[in-house]
Amino acid sequence: MAESFFDRLRSAGESSYSSPKEKNKPSAVLSDEYRSFVDELPGDVQNEVDRYLNIFKNDPTPVIQFLDEYKKDGYSNYFDRSVFSLRDIADKDDLNRFSDFKYLGGNQYDAMYRQDAAGDIARTKIKESKLFQTFAGPTHGIYTGVRGTAELVGALSDLYLDTETLDNIQKVLPEIDINDIYGPDAGGLAKFTSLLTQYGTGFAVAQKVAKKLFGNVAKTKLANKVAKKAAQTKAGQVGLNLAKYGGYWVLPVAAADTAVSATGQRSIGDIFGDETGNALEKALAKTQLEDLEGITDPKEYAAAVLRNKLKFGTEGTAFLGALKLVGPTIKFGAKGTGVILSNVVDPALTGTTKLLASEKSGLPTLFRAISKNTDKALTKMGIPKQELWKFSEYGLDVKRSVLRAIDRFFVQNVTSGGPFSAQARNELKRLDGLNKSAKKSTDIFMKDLDIQMYKLANAGFDDIIFNTQTANQALRYWGDVLEYMRGNLKLNQLPETLRSSSFAIRKILDDYTRDLAPVLKTMNVKDDIIKNMGRYLNQSYEIFKNNKFRADKATYKKAIDFFVKQQRAFNKNISKSEAELEATAMVNRILTIGRTEGSSPKQRLEAIVNAANELKIPKSTFNKFFKDQKYLPDEIAKLLGRVEDPKQIIMDTIVEIAHTANTFQAYREIAEFGVGNFIFRNNREYLDFARKNGIKNPRTLVPIQVGKPFNIDLNKIFRTGKDPMLTLPEIAKAMKDNTTIMDTLLKLPGMKSMLAIKAGVQMNKTVLSVMTQMRNITTAVMFATANGHIGKGASVADNFRILFDDLLNKTKDPQKLRETLEEALENGAIDSSTIAQELEQVIPELLGPSKVFNKTVLNNTTSDNIINSLLTGRGTANILNPIGKTVSKAMEAYQLGDNLWKLFGYNYVKSQLTPALRNLDEVKQYFRDVYKYEFKPVRADGTKKSLSDAIKEIAGIEIRDTYPNYSMIPTFVQNVRKFPLLGNFVAFVSEMYRNSFHIVRGGMRKMQSENDYIRQIGARQLIGWSTTVGIGTPVVLDSAQQMTGITKEMYQAYKNRFAPEFEKDSDMIPVTSQEKDRSWKATNFSYLVPYADVKAPFSSAFQTFKQGKDTDQSTLDLFALSVKNFVVKSVEPFLQKSIAFETALELTPNKNLQFRTKQGGLIADMKNDPDWFAKVLYHAYRKVTPTTIRSGEEIFQAFNGNLSKSAIKRDLYDTVLKVMTGFSIVKQDPYQNMRFKLGKYSGDLQRTRQAYTNDINNAAKLQADARKILRGLPAETFTKEFDKLQSNNYRILSEVYKDVQALRTLNFTDIEIRNLLKGRRALSDKDVNMVMLGTFSPENVPSFRKETAIANTIKNINRELGTNYTINDFVNRQELFNIKNKYMNIPLGLSDSEREEFLRSTIDRKIETLEPKVEEQKDRIQEQRKKIRNQKSEAQPVVPAAPFLPDPQIANMFAANINQQTGLTPVEEALLSPDEQIIRKRTRT
Repeated sequence: MAESFFDRLRSAGESSYSSPKEKNKPSAVLSDEYRSFVDELPGDVQNEVDRYLNIFKNDPTPVIQFLDEYKKDGYSNYFDRSVFSLRDIADKDDLNRFSDFKYLGGNQYDAMYRQDAAGDIARTKIKESKLFQTFAGPTHGIYTGVRGTAELVGALSDLYLDTETLDNIQKVLPEIDINDIYGPDAGGLAKFTSLLTQYGTGFAVAQKVAKKLFGNVAKTKLANKVAKKAAQTKAGQVGLNLAKYGGYWVLPVAAADTAVSATGQRSIGDIFGDETGNALEKALAKTQLEDLEGITDPKEYAAAVLRNKLKFGTEGTAFLGALKLVGPTIKFGAKGTGVILSNVVDPALTGTTKLLASEKSGLPTLFRAISKNTDKALTKMGIPKQELWKFSEYGLDVKRSVLRAIDRFFVQNVTSGGPFSAQARNELKRLDGLNKSAKKSTDIFMKDLDIQMYKLANAGFDDIIFNTQTANQALRYWGDVLEYMRGNLKLNQLPETLRSSSFAIRKILDDYTRDLAPVLKTMNVKDDIIKNMGRYLNQSYEIFKNNKFRADKATYKKAIDFFVKQQRAFNKNISKSEAELEATAMVNRILTIGRTEGSSPKQRLEAIVNAANELKIPKSTFNKFFKDQKYLPDEIAKLLGRVEDPKQIIMDTIVEIAHTANTFQAYREIAEFGVGNFIFRNNREYLDFARKNGIKNPRTLVPIQVGKPFNIDLNKIFRTGKDPMLTLPEIAKAMKDNTTIMDTLLKLPGMKSMLAIKAGVQMNKTVLSVMTQMRNITTAVMFATANGHIGKGASVADNFRILFDDLLNKTKDPQKLRETLEEALENGAIDSSTIAQELEQVIPELLGPSKVFNKTVLNNTTSDNIINSLLTGRGTANILNPIGKTVSKAMEAYQLGDNLWKLFGYNYVKSQLTPALRNLDEVKQYFRDVYKYEFKPVRADGTKKSLSDAIKEIAGIEIRDTYPNYSMIPTFVQNVRKFPLLGNFVAFVSEMYRNSFHIVRGGMRKMQSENDYIRQIGARQLIGWSTTVGIGTPVVLDSAQQMTGITKEMYQAYKNRFAPEFEKDSDMIPVTSQEKDRSWKATNFSYLVPYADVKAPFSSAFQTFKQGKDTDQSTLDLFALSVKNFVVKSVEPFLQKSIAFETALELTPNKNLQFRTKQGGLIADMKNDPDWFAKVLYHAYRKVTPTTIRSGEEIFQAFNGNLSKSAIKRDLYDTVLKVMTGFSIVKQDPYQNMRFKLGKYSGDLQRTRQAYTNDINNAAKLQADARKILRGLPAETFTKEFDKLQSNNYRILSEVYKDVQALRTLNFTDIEIRNLLKGRRALSDKDVNMVMLGTFSPENVPSFRKETAIANTIKNINRELGTNYTINDFVNRQELFNIKNKYMNIPLGLSDSEREEFLRSTIDRKIETLEPKVEEQKDRIQEQRKKIRNQKSEAQPVVPAAPFLPDPQIANMFAANINQQTGLTPVEEALLSPDEQIIRKRTRT
């Protein structure tokens, strides 16, 4: 059965409908007369006739009639008719085939029916299509896995039970080699998905039985023998040793690979192992498989099969063991790096820091002078402090109006504080940190409880991922934990392993409840609410937490039906329509009450029940509610969004209480320091403020109305008596909500879908990419180095161990983890990754209804559930929840890389400040000097801050300002982030700019301090930033150039002339020496430096200058282009198309029905490409699929030796290195890149010639010339266009010449260059000679024969105008020859101004300019000939070539004597125009 299936796979697409006799029957044959006629028809028609002969093989009468019609009319649509119309003519079997053809189309028919070459080609196309491979690969993988598992059972049986089962299994399930189906060079996707399916399925199965298998291994005689035997083999010993380290995860992998591996497959050892090779190759050689050929004894054969299977298991174990080593390896690497930084870099940096920070260096004095003089200059110019700009109204004062506009439209949109002062912003960000701390502290213990519950239920990995019954059974313990929280169970009634974390969560709840009590008393909240805060674990409803909550249609309808039923039960006379009307009105009223802010949940529930009781319904309806204030009818509870999950109930309670307490304290702080600055008790106080600060046209203030977090009205904080305090409108809005323009636009239908696609693609390229995850961890070290956080002061290794254990849910001491993270969280230092948070923030933005003019048009409840499942794993679409859990864990992993270095930086700053700030007075001075506002030593609740508290506060501010922090992104970036069509990861780019600004500004301000320690901290920051962003890269580049031999000249030549556009502004660090084909390998260092986007504008402008002027460019144009590139690069990250939108545009055909990339590359052509749809789909797959899957495909392609689209062979080791470390290696190949450029140059030359031809044949232009001739003026068209032709040719060939010079710098010989130029036939021999010598030879003057198109155009003009012009009337041949002479032998590569200068030079000056080129060419050829003689033993040049024979004109230049006959030197003969030669001879005589 299997064999017949895969026989079908080999002959993919063949029909199984016709009988073997019909299938193998040859096509019908035409008579010689008809065949001769067919052979003269177009090729496509000939192919169609061959197909029709195959269809009508039994009776070709329809084909004959088709050809007769063709003979008669020259065309035939005979076969466009229906199948029914041929029933009286065609054979029955033929008619069936014709019916299939009409349904399938030509290609599919050929694949299914034809046994000739056309059928083979069609089947090959289907078999190798991406769509078919995605089916064939997994099918083969499943089959091979089943076969391998069956072989394992059979081998064990043969070896220990003396059966011959294995032989029977291999007969029933024979080996099917996918290479037999596709061959060695095709089917890469099928082969990759086959292995992925085979071993992936095996792991899933093995994981499920692993514990039972290894836990009960000694319970059966057979299993005991197998275990002992396996342990005795070398492979088994290696596997068990790795398993000891790898633990639970490794054993299932070993079991899986052992089980599903099958005979006929090759191990990694077979492919890469070599007993005589390097250490890695020797190690791999140990898993080379035994040869099974010739083993006849069933027991020996079974033993050999088992040993081979164990080797597959060992490789799988080693692989996962290696993954398990990632954490310890990074930790070890961190320790090693720490030793180097602490003992080498830190002492050097510290010494430099002390030197620069000392008063003797003069730098502190300089910075103070700059700051003082800047303030003086601004005061003199009448420019007030920036925080006052927002208070002036537009109109009276132009200067103040301009400053107001700058503040409104620029400052507030591009700074993280928006309209707030720095002090208010820091307080609000600290509020975010406190709220995150409450959630994280609880989550730590909840994770521990999850782990303990899974252990109690014996749940495995797949149980957890796929929410099996075992996993759900485990989580039922949460019901007991919730009852303990409510006080209905005692702690000792819980399982012992759950008690510690349950008690910790209860304590967190009690602590926050205690903190909230005085807040509520201050707000005059009723005592019953205060008493119930700690017991608010009874029930939670979504609508009370989120007033945008909306139940789905079915739930809404059930609630209405519930009230209809209740009314009709109470009142039999009420009509159904009347009951439905009242029920609908009641449901809507209940929802309105549920969304009402300012009341407690208890009050809302009571209001809902009282409202419902107004209906005429049975009095017993709400008896349970009044009894326990908990039980609402199910229909009403679900309408309000009853929370069923005990974990969520507990978390919601803690978050609500913590948020309320923290918000109250933060608002009190803001009210205290804001009064008199941006908050005013009344208008009189505001006018006094305006008068004091010179504000002549003050704006109107508005009352402050803050939101009501969790139903507690905090507006009393901002009242004076009964009157609300006042502030500016934008500040009042920011205090109430933080919605942006895009939040409104996202409510429009379709916008959320587009944002979801954008977010999905970004997620695939970041958090779901192993390469990006690794790069995130490694490159984040740059945040520390940019701040000078190097050396002793904090431990990266310890941080990594704590965070990595938390990620893997292996935290041994949750309380210690909480203590470690809580302080940093409360001060806003961690859990704010720009990438992870940007993606996380998208989730709530995608949920909720779509609205137009504030009216709901789509509820989106189904899509909300899908999104919740896909992105969080907590939706109702259970089948998608495993994907969501994977995404959530990936986000956690990405957050880890960010937190690792932020936690390090936070602790490092504290260690710096401890000796620097010895008392609170010094803290106050620090705030004045660095943050420019006053430190508050007393909290809003009256408690005093300690010195330690102050240092922690500063450390939090420093990390928020100088490390990337999602909560700090400005309004403009928030809008771009939410706009589906623009921007990719704009939050991160924005933070790089903001961080750089704060590091430099903070460093300069600290350098002005009177405190020696603070100045050293500032100097350290400035050194760290300038080294990381500016100096570090050139040092690395220079070192790499020294080690690889890629000189600066070679590097710049490649970058200027051959690097792709996306590499031109990047730092491509060479990592290998130049190969024989003149290529080398490099890594894009810009990917490893997160501040690359800050450098990019400067690098782009500088690169533009270094690259030099184009041929037709002036110096001023070059400067303007540099400025333009600077601006474009600055805004590019924010305004470039999103990956999703860019892909959508690429998948939209242009007017020529072609799909093209944004660079212009062809994806597919609908007109000319039969496989265009498959190519478009594959392009979409490449663009949007998770990078990890694409990386796996690339590894497999490299493994198979596949070439890339640009004909570059993938290097397996480089590809694996890129995926596993994020360290990407790319080939710098000037030869291939020059070949591509030659194609462009060829097109440019053709277009130039075509434009010239079109213009001189333009009748309108010639008519204008005719009018000039009538007035006695010369015609101009031919002269102008001929001059333009020469100029354009000169410009294009000058660019080629610059490339030739760059190739010479890159060590290409002239022979290689010449053959490269000729190889693509892009240039004529004359053009090649020109660019090799570097002098221009103009086109000849056309002959303008009578039969040319020009002559015909003039004839048409004469006919229309009744004139009698000839070509000679329009063409001034002498002028054309003068133009030719003018361009003769101009040096290539000159700009327009330089060319003009050359043309105006004297003959002597021209010869002085040209002669060195000739000598340079002569010396170059002699040097290359010498090299060839001295290096005969070396390999031949990269492009085989005939010996270089110089052009006779060039060869003569090397003679230095004067020709007695002409009176000129060879140089003068070659380079001077005829007129200049005459002048030169006159001068000489």
